[in-house]
Amino acid sequence: MSDVALHGRLIGRDREMRALADLLAGIQERGAAVIVRGEAGIGKSSLVAAASDRARERGVQVLTAAAVQCETHLPFAGLHQLLLPILADADHLPPPQRRALDAAFGVADERAPEPFVIALATLHLLSDAAARAPLLLIVEDAHWLDRPTADVLTFVARRLEGDPVLMLVAIRDGYESPLDAVGLQELRVDRLDEASAADLLDAHNPDLDSAVRTRLLEEAEGNPLALVELPAALKTDDIAATMHPALLPLTARLERAFSARASELSDS
Repeated sequence: MSDVALHGRLIGRDREMRALADLLAGIQERGAAVIVRGEAGIGKSSLVAAASDRARERGVQVLTAAAVQCETHLPFAGLHQLLLPILADADHLPPPQRRALDAAFGVADERAPEPFVIALATLHLLSDAAARAPLLLIVEDAHWLDRPTADVLTFVARRLEGDPVLMLVAIRDGYESPLDAVGLQELRVDRLDEASAADLLDAHNPDLDSAVRTRLLEEAEGNPLALVELPAALKTDDIAATMHPALLPLTARLERAFSARASELSDS
């Protein structure tokens, strides 16, 4: 996570946290699905993690899935991760729906049934869980979900209003998802303003040289991950910190955050 807490809050994210708090406060009255969208390193993970913490404090169940690029072509990999904590409850589903999930997850020899049956089974499983306690679903890096999972979650997202279920789906800028096509509410996560960026940098590195601090703020341009990681890279290179090079060194974390998209663009 790229943001840090200052006096119990995420730096520069009061607006976003108020929006998430309002959604959680109203979860008993109305379910919802929300896309949390922003560029790489902007703090989407920090926001949904903070929402998860607040939800648990309120007695809300939390189910999470984090998509990864290497599982994009594995059908239902993301759905299996999301539902795993409540899969035992599938025994109470109608037999065709239970068999559908078993087939989708490879625990039955049957061919995978119609996607509609799998989606309906998922919706009923989540609805049953939410009947016991409100439910928060968090899907990180949803742009890397396998397509069958994305289709199931799109189906579910359009049918949550009657259940105490909140779905938060984090998607990186520059990627498309089936979830984009159904008019879901969107929470946009933008770069930090100058004051918040300075607060975040100072919270991690209070003793920076003034010239280095100014350079880092300029280079990071309000991206929280860059504000956290660029100083760490400089600390590993005393010459870089002294000479103020034209190109700042990167940490492995920064390279991972931005290289995947750059690679895809270069291949297109």
